[in-house]
Amino acid sequence: MSAENLICPICHYGKLCERLITHSQIFEGQLIVTPKVPALVCDVCGEKILDDEVLTRLSGLLGQSKHGARSATQRHSWP
Repeated sequence: MSAENLICPICHYGKLCERLITHSQIFEGQLIVTPKVPALVCDVCGEKILDDEVLTRLSGLLGQSKHGARSATQRHSWP
């Protein structure tokens, strides 16, 4: 993932910077939190963009977690 001279597609003003973020999402009714996920983050509006490879890897972690394998994700109940 390269952020060289990329402008934010949301605010059209900020620059995208490579960062490690904590990614949160709802999966099968539960909040899944994954630390240290590489992303491009806008320095103005805070928009976070994950590339296809990262999304594929996150999906793989969720699939492993569903079948009882250990992963880097933490599961928390979500109402």
